[in-house]
Amino acid sequence: MDIQAVAFDLDGTLYPNHKMYLRSIPFFLTHARLVRHFGKIRRTIRMIRPIHNFRGLQAELLAVSLRVTTNHAAELIERNIYGRWEETFQGISAYSGVRNCLEGLHSGGLRIAVISDFPVERKLKYLGLDDLVDCAFSSEETGYLKPNPEPFLELSKRLGLPADKIMYVGNHYKYDILGAKEVGMKSAHLSSRKVIDSKADLTFSSYGDLRDSIMKYIHTS
Repeated sequence: MDIQAVAFDLDGTLYPNHKMYLRSIPFFLTHARLVRHFGKIRRTIRMIRPIHNFRGLQAELLAVSLRVTTNHAAELIERNIYGRWEETFQGISAYSGVRNCLEGLHSGGLRIAVISDFPVERKLKYLGLDDLVDCAFSSEETGYLKPNPEPFLELSKRLGLPADKIMYVGNHYKYDILGAKEVGMKSAHLSSRKVIDSKADLTFSSYGDLRDSIMKYIHTS
């Protein structure tokens, strides 16, 4: 397995989703209607092609769903989703072994990247991992959410590497694993049980196992 970089999804992959849900309870209760409708339009937007203005389309879809103006919908997203909700991530800890894993991969000569369907910079700082990441961006910057190919192709472009030299690590089988495999990347699935006929090159449940597996492949390739 000839890889030169390992890229990670963020939400649910570098930290446990249940920690986010617990810390987000006050926000969800206060903004229940917004969260429900925003979740619905994000599922819709994954299936729309082509998209010429991601943020504009997102605001338009939310406006229709909430029955408000597009400007008001855009303000709600910016202030509450990208602002107040993101601030609730402060204090969330990464999965056990994540930092050691990233340090080990770096020491092994691999580049580290992070892409997520939401903005990543502040979350990486909250997790204390920003100093270990060579490349980080949100799929929104490409105009498409995973599993569309654009975020993965942009990752390849930013790293300056062919897709088959990159391993993508994620917890969502459809969005992360199948999306990465579609463009020719290797993939590692964070899961307590292996998906039947999984297309992932690796399935792991601990970051110590992931580090050891990747380093084993590198040293024997």
